[in-house]
Amino acid sequence: MKDLLIYRLPKEKSPQMKRGAFSVLKAGEKPQGFVVSDFLHERTYSFTETAAVDSIAEFHYSQVIPTVISRRDYQIEAQAFLNSFPLLGVEKGVYSRVKQTPFRGEKALELFHELEATYPNAFCYLISSAEFGTWIGATPELLMNQQGMVCKTVALAGTHGENEAHDWTPKELEEHAFVVDAIKETLERNACVEIEASGPYVVQAGPVQHLKTDFQALLTRPNAWSIALDLHPTPAVCGTPRKNAMEAIATREMHDRELYTGFIGLFEEGNTNLFVNLRCAQLFADKAFLYVGGGFTVDSVPDLEWEETEHKAETLLRAMKRIHSGT
Repeated sequence: MKDLLIYRLPKEKSPQMKRGAFSVLKAGEKPQGFVVSDFLHERTYSFTETAAVDSIAEFHYSQVIPTVISRRDYQIEAQAFLNSFPLLGVEKGVYSRVKQTPFRGEKALELFHELEATYPNAFCYLISSAEFGTWIGATPELLMNQQGMVCKTVALAGTHGENEAHDWTPKELEEHAFVVDAIKETLERNACVEIEASGPYVVQAGPVQHLKTDFQALLTRPNAWSIALDLHPTPAVCGTPRKNAMEAIATREMHDRELYTGFIGLFEEGNTNLFVNLRCAQLFADKAFLYVGGGFTVDSVPDLEWEETEHKAETLLRAMKRIHSGT
């Protein structure tokens, strides 16, 4: 059974649907075409097309079931995560969890089409391989767009529910500022020039709102792949300082993030569209596991962060419910 790749870029009308094979990119190798990585890009997979998608949808399912924790356990572990910040020197860290929900894996293709119809401004995808199982998502976060020598990226951090009307809190503004500063430093470190930042402003991303700042810069050499690897993982999905936040995550998170918060999309020097893999789920024959997280600073309250993850899970849950109800 061949691997499956289906994706649709933001604002495009028609998805690309392909059969082929995902393989692990060798160290130091630059991809050409579709690529997806795990959280720390320790394993990056490139796709080689061999055939068009046939009418029979067959999916690979992982043999490993993700770890799901209760709300009470989340509160305990998230508080311990927060308590580790002074010891580890963390200013911001992203703590995530996995949410399980019933879902018939055979309906994955229907779910993809529901997501692309519902979220026209998101990067939507469905991928299936013996390498990593079956994953689906609709991510709002651009990691890198490159056209010629012009490079674009975004800071997307700070979250409200879709109907929350209160002002952005100092915690949320600080959380966003960490990402803005890290991106600017990364672009400068990689010899980008004419760096422009526009924001922050509020964007709607399905059932949540985010603060967003747009960046544009000029490359001085063809190093887009190196910049993408340096940008990722950003403080929006990891934390700052990066190594310190990674240590806190590795110590307290109860699950392997796998492809969640990795990068995904298309890379070609001079024509690149890479995204951060958010609002995603791993699908099995009779269930789905949604990966959701939130940014923690010293002012965070674990119970409020849990609620934020519940809001983020609705991006996929609402679409799944519509598929199952037939509406």
